[in-house]
Amino acid sequence: MIKSKQQIDNIRESGKYLNELLLMLWNFSKAWITLVELEIIAEEFMKRNNVKWAFKWYQWFPANLCLSVNDCLVHGIPDNYILKNWDLLKIDSWVIYKWWYSDAAISVVIWWEITNPQARNLIQVTKKALNEWVQKIVDWKKIYDFSKAVNDEVKKWWFSIIKKLTWHWVGSAVHEKPYVYNRPHPDTMKNEFKNWMVVALEPITAISSDDFVEGNNWWNLYTQNGDLWAQWEYTVVVTDNWCEILAGITSL
Repeated sequence: MIKSKQQIDNIRESGKYLNELLLMLWNFSKAWITLVELEIIAEEFMKRNNVKWAFKWYQWFPANLCLSVNDCLVHGIPDNYILKNWDLLKIDSWVIYKWWYSDAAISVVIWWEITNPQARNLIQVTKKALNEWVQKIVDWKKIYDFSKAVNDEVKKWWFSIIKKLTWHWVGSAVHEKPYVYNRPHPDTMKNEFKNWMVVALEPITAISSDDFVEGNNWWNLYTQNGDLWAQWEYTVVVTDNWCEILAGITSL
C-alpha cells in the first residue's frame, strides 16, 4: 500500500489526464447528448493522448466510463439514454499512466443546477464533506475518524450515506484492498493512514436511501428508495504534513 516517490509521480501524471478528461466531459454533458456519445468522446481523448483505460473489461465491465443517471447509484453502463435537463449525472473514470492508476468522479446537474435544487444541494454537501475532511487526515490519521466525519457532515444536512459502498486504496490496480466504508465502522478503529499511502476517497450519498438494489445487469446499482444520489471522488496521497489531491476536480 505504500508508494515510492516515482510511483506517486506517475499517479500524479495519470491524474492530470484524468482531470482534463473529467472537465471535458463536464462541458459536453448537455441535454440531448447520449451516454454512448460521452463514452466515444472519452475514448477519442484517450487515443489522442496515448494513455490507457483502466476500467474497460475490468471484471467484464464493457465501457471506459461509469455514467450513472438519477437513481442509478454507481457503475452505470453507457447506453443510448438521452440526457435531459434536470438529470443528475455521475461521471466516474480511471486512467493508467506508466502502469499506475488514478481514479476520480464528479456529479453534475444537466443544464443548470438551480433547476434541480435538491440535486444541487446533495452534490454540494457531498463535495463539502470530502473537501473539508480530506485535509484533516494528517491531523487524525485514524481511518475511523475520517469516515465518521464525512458521515456526520452528510447527515447534518439530512441526507444519507450509502452504507454498503466503500472507498479503497489505488495505484497499482483499479481497486486495491482494503475497502473502507463511508461510515464509521468498528473494523477500522485501529487502522491508520500511513505516509505515502495513495487512496481513492469517494463519499456516495443519497436523498434518503442508505442501501441499494441491483438492476437488470450485474453492474448497475440503484438507490433503494428510487431517490437521487451524488458522488465526488479524489485520489490522494497522505503524509505526516500534508494530503495532496493527485486526481479529482476541486474547482466545480
